[in-house]
Amino acid sequence: MGSVIKVLDHVERCYSNDDGQKIQTKIKSAFYNDQKVNLSFEGVDGVTSSFINTALIDLLEEFSFDFIKTHLSFSGSNAQINKLINDRFKFEVKKRSELVSC
Repeated sequence: MGSVIKVLDHVERCYSNDDGQKIQTKIKSAFYNDQKVNLSFEGVDGVTSSFINTALIDLLEEFSFDFIKTHLSFSGSNAQINKLINDRFKFEVKKRSELVSC
């Protein structure tokens, strides 16, 4: 069973690390219960890299990228949000795989 986390139900904007931390806490709670999460950006016009890094990228500290890919989906997002999420995950996954190879 999955859950929908509507970003604007938990933060006023997607701007700071503090905003991201609130969302990350919600996602982790679901992940620890092996629940899938749909993160809804409905009503959000844009996000910052600080928000994405804290809300999503920091999940890589506790969950594998494969787990995140199978347990996290997005809805209500726009091109800017999609690009930032995609770019940040690509960069971090590549960086972390290079660190493991060393």
